[in-house]
Amino acid sequence: MSRLKFLIIPRLLLFASAISIVQAQAQAPDPDTLTIEDTAGKATATYTIESLRKEYVLQERTTATPWSGLGTIEFRGPLLKDILAKNGIAGAREFEVLAYNDFISRISAVEIDAYSPILAIEQRCTDEDRSRSLCEANQTYRPLSVDDGGPFYLVWPLKNLPRNYVPGRNAIWVWFVVKVRPI
Repeated sequence: MSRLKFLIIPRLLLFASAISIVQAQAQAPDPDTLTIEDTAGKATATYTIESLRKEYVLQERTTATPWSGLGTIEFRGPLLKDILAKNGIAGAREFEVLAYNDFISRISAVEIDAYSPILAIEQRCTDEDRSRSLCEANQTYRPLSVDDGGPFYLVWPLKNLPRNYVPGRNAIWVWFVVKVRPI
C-alpha cells in the first residue's frame, strides 16, 4: 500500500498543479479590455478602446507626468468620473484601480471630484511619432502603446495636484489599467 501512495501522490500533485496553471491563465485579465466591477468583484461592464470612444466624450489633458520631467504630453480619453457614473458606482467613497501587472491603487472619490482624471486611451502625435511611423502624416492622435502605459492609463493634471502628492501620491497614476471597482 505504501508503494501505491508513492506512485499516486506525485501524479496527483502534478495534475493539481497543471489545473492551477490553467485556471490562473484563464483568470488573467485582458490588457485590451477595461472591466468595471461591483464591490463583490463581479464584472458589471467591459470596455474596449473603441467602445470607450463611442460611449463617452473624450477629454484632452495636456500635462507633465511625475516621470516626464518638464515636458508635457497631450492625452485624450473619457473622464473617470463619467465612467463611474454611467456604471452606477460613482457614489462610493473609494475605488481600486487595478493594473495588468497586479498593481492596485486606492483612489478616493474626493480626489476624483477635485482633479478629474481621465482614463487616457490616446496621445497626440508628435513629429518623432511620425518619423517612427507611429502616426500617419494627417493623424492627430494615436492609441497608447504598452510603452506609453497603455492601452489604458489613468492621467491626472499634475500642475493642479498638491505638492505633497509628488512623489508621495504617485500611485494614483496607474498604467495598464484593466479594472476599476468601488471599495
